[in-house]
Amino acid sequence: MIIKSLSRQNKSFGALYNYLTRDEDSRLRGFNLYSDPYNKRAVTKEFLENSRYLKRSRGKNYYYHEIISLSKNSLNQKEQEQILSDLTSKYISLRAENHLTFTALHTDKEHTHIHLMISANETMGTKRERLSKKDFSTIQKELETYVTEMYPELEQTKHYNKDLSKFKSKKEELISTLEELFKTSTSKDLFEKHCKESDLAFYVRGKTHGVLYEGKKYRLKTLGVLESYETCMKKQQHQENSQEQEQKKTAQSKENTDKIRAKRQAMKEQREARHEESREKTRDR
Repeated sequence: MIIKSLSRQNKSFGALYNYLTRDEDSRLRGFNLYSDPYNKRAVTKEFLENSRYLKRSRGKNYYYHEIISLSKNSLNQKEQEQILSDLTSKYISLRAENHLTFTALHTDKEHTHIHLMISANETMGTKRERLSKKDFSTIQKELETYVTEMYPELEQTKHYNKDLSKFKSKKEELISTLEELFKTSTSKDLFEKHCKESDLAFYVRGKTHGVLYEGKKYRLKTLGVLESYETCMKKQQHQENSQEQEQKKTAQSKENTDKIRAKRQAMKEQREARHEESREKTRDR
């Protein structure tokens, strides 16, 4: 089910009436109207007279054109019309209980839907009743909940009461990616590899640590991952220090081994020289 609202800043009630009744089979109803909804002249006159209670103001709304449309379902046309008629009454009670409202139900398209012409002010009201986006969203959710509970056979997809816990924002996805990166990057090489795979580039500006992701900069502190980042960096530094110490030990060990080998070689050469000297003395005798 989809609910739309379009504002109108003029008094073209007759033009909208013509549009809504262009289909001869349209089902017409009136709420807070004394006029016969099938009498265009009487309906538009009533809307016009009610609008005169409002102060003239440029750029202000005089009425709203709203639409309630059912998603495709398996019910027959008559059942859909009955349900949509009830939904219209429910919607008006939530949205414009004391306003002039003219409705036209259309069945000329794949989706059965209803158009509403709603006055900006209540009956004989001097104030324009404007719904904020938040208030309108609340009404959309309430009507959708009503449909789900009262008419489950409609099998309508949820548009306004989605389980947002199933969806992650780009920022939440980035945080998850960073936490996993810091957890699995046990070495500098792995860290750089994972950054490249995830298209991440870290930067430091003064004392601020941040990351560049999809062309946008994010501060690690704002994301709440600075501590994890610092822990990861300390582990990498500790590993580098350990590797460096191990390399030094290996180098020292090799140097000592080379010295020992050189000493042994020198001793061997000395022994061989003494032995050769001894042999020469023996031959001289």
